[in-house]
Amino acid sequence: MKFFNKDLVLINKGVMGLVTLVANCNHWIGFHIVNGLLEQGLEVEGLVNDKKDDGLTLFFGRNSNFSFFIDKKNNPYDQIIRVGTMNINANLSSGLFMTLAHPSTVNHLTSSNELYIELPLLFGEWMPMTESGMYFQGEFISFSSDNFNQHATYIQDFVARFINWLSTTDLHHINRTVKKINLDKLVGIQDNRPKEDKVKQVIQHYQNYRLRND
Repeated sequence: MKFFNKDLVLINKGVMGLVTLVANCNHWIGFHIVNGLLEQGLEVEGLVNDKKDDGLTLFFGRNSNFSFFIDKKNNPYDQIIRVGTMNINANLSSGLFMTLAHPSTVNHLTSSNELYIELPLLFGEWMPMTESGMYFQGEFISFSSDNFNQHATYIQDFVARFINWLSTTDLHHINRTVKKINLDKLVGIQDNRPKEDKVKQVIQHYQNYRLRND
């Protein structure tokens, strides 16, 4: 991974960057990250993980600020956001490289310039689930379990925190001094609706799309 020194660039809505590459954009978490950035007016390129279903990428084509990654030389990005531990092209250039992953899935940082954002247990639309719970790393977690009720965070709450943090933080300074960030300790939850309401919303979404596909 190649890096270049670059001043932080802000667009008129206060979120950093001009072009952001989101790797693993067809992962359900990557899908929400892309949507959150697009809603703030950012130009986003998506790098598809060929090992995952690419069905979610069909939704991105409706936004003129989104395009799929095309492997070409000398195409630096303001930032690269990698969801999970997907391998990406070592020749890509970026002012900032971030990995968003749950602590249980990351053994070490792959680059000295990499900033690691610790993901909580996330739930939300498009995740692997049933009407009674979700799947995480192949393990079924019931919506009524203590693990879920104590640790789960709604994906759109996390995305709101993440984008707010991007827009208010000198990321290049942090990248030189701190390698791991837990956003729960830095930024409060944006949506104060009870978790039960969000779970009901996610289940309703799951039921709606399951019926469409049956």
